[in-house]
Amino acid sequence: MFKDTILRRIVVIILLSVLLSAVLTTAAFYYSGGRVFSGIKAKELRPRAEYLANITAEYLQGLITKESYERSIGRGFKVWDASMYAYDACGDLFAYPASEDSTVNKDAISGLLQNVLKGESVYSPSTKNHAGVLIGEPVVSRFGNVIGAVFLVKPLNELNAAMGSLIYALVISMIASSLIMILPAYLGSRSIVRPIRQMNVTANAMAGGNFTAKAEEEGTDELVQLGRSLNHLSAALSATISDLTLEKNRLHAVINGIGEGIIAIDAEGKIIKTNSAALRLLGGSYADDITTLPAYRQAAEDIGCVLGGETVSKELKVRDRILRVAITPLTDGGRGEGAVMLIRDITEASRLEQTRTEYVANVSHELRTPIASIRGLADALNDGLVKKDEDKARYYGYILRESMRLSRLIDDLLELSRLQSGTIAFKKQFISINELIEDVTDRYVSAAREKGLNVEIDIGEPYKVYTNPDRAEQVLVALTDNAIKYGYSGTLRFSAEKKGDSLYISVSNPGSIADEDIDHVFERFYKADKSHAGQGTGLGLSIVYEVLDLLGERIWVKSENGTVTFTFTLSTVRPDKI
Repeated sequence: MFKDTILRRIVVIILLSVLLSAVLTTAAFYYSGGRVFSGIKAKELRPRAEYLANITAEYLQGLITKESYERSIGRGFKVWDASMYAYDACGDLFAYPASEDSTVNKDAISGLLQNVLKGESVYSPSTKNHAGVLIGEPVVSRFGNVIGAVFLVKPLNELNAAMGSLIYALVISMIASSLIMILPAYLGSRSIVRPIRQMNVTANAMAGGNFTAKAEEEGTDELVQLGRSLNHLSAALSATISDLTLEKNRLHAVINGIGEGIIAIDAEGKIIKTNSAALRLLGGSYADDITTLPAYRQAAEDIGCVLGGETVSKELKVRDRILRVAITPLTDGGRGEGAVMLIRDITEASRLEQTRTEYVANVSHELRTPIASIRGLADALNDGLVKKDEDKARYYGYILRESMRLSRLIDDLLELSRLQSGTIAFKKQFISINELIEDVTDRYVSAAREKGLNVEIDIGEPYKVYTNPDRAEQVLVALTDNAIKYGYSGTLRFSAEKKGDSLYISVSNPGSIADEDIDHVFERFYKADKSHAGQGTGLGLSIVYEVLDLLGERIWVKSENGTVTFTFTLSTVRPDKI
């Protein structure tokens, strides 16, 4: 189809150009050829007219006889390839071809006769009269005065016959040229079409993604240069598409690697791009269609407003997580092109903010209680309401205990702050965990018995642990104190079990922790007693957690079958020095 169409068009254009050139040449020759042909005939006739004018001057001056004159001008006046007309000074015609109907010629001559008798040479082409080509020459005597006029007229029919022959020959030559041009036009057109067809195949291959296809580059003409440009374009497109593919893959990897969910939406509200984090945050799995998720439908409620140019930000609760959804419009030159939805999991941030708020409230509460007690007691003493010395001594004792309680609270806060700053370095050494536990239980056995608890150590063989002695003792003291304060009557048991390179030490006591509280026991100021009326500051277990974390150890708690067990690890080996 390509070959038939282009080749046929080129051949037709060439042939039409040749024919049009022939037609225009013929038309131009037809309309301007008469004047040109008349001019050529006039140049041929003028020397003859001058000769005849000289002969006529001799005749009119009597220098030659009439017979000599007639012999000179020729028989029937046809020897000059034109009709001759001779006039005397008075304008009377005395010599003309008698065998011809010269009325038309005489009429044409009459308009020019006076000019010739005045001494002018005249020329009238066939395009200005109906006689033909007309040449007029004055007859001048030897004294220089005009004594007559001579005219030569080339008949119009003879001119037309000659012009017709020329035009006929021209048309025949043009037709022959057109027929002869068919084969060269076809061969030349085919040489032009062949590289174009080959470049078309190359372009189609490039459109299909095959950038190895090459156009011909041999030669120096414009089509070869076009082929080189096409090959250069192919190489440039191949490099550009490779770069774009690489950048696309990188962008895809970056978007999928981002923890925040990203959803790109076009101007019609349809999703054009999303990442795995968006699907996960909205509560879906890999195989789910994100548009079917209730969370997405809730998040996309305001897409219409965003496509109108607004920016929307809101929070959603999906299962146990809190999501912040920000939808921003995409514009190009003021025209909306779509929107981008950014989904962030702010659960931890919300919990942290809540923790901060609760921390301030808890610190305020814990500080206010002893301060209020001290102030109330001090006011009573200052106002003289306490009269007896033993009552005053008792009030002073209350003030001392509340002051010590306040001091312990401040010390715990400072200790926790230092631990959480991560700037404390603990020096470790090997110690006997059996001796450490026995030392701690000896100090708290009396307090335990007062609460109805029997202390039992179930460790078995002696163990050496690599840790900081003071901090390990601090952990044991805090866990023992916590068990005595919040445990029921029964047995306070210390046990140990070696697993790999770690020793698992457990402190268990009768009691229970609610399921909703067990994940929060190591948080600051957390107490199962929501009224904060219980003993302690609520910081002890937080300090234990931070201490063990800095030592590189772990701690956890279980509450089952009426027993609460705190278990922590201590290393039994010294790490290799790097």
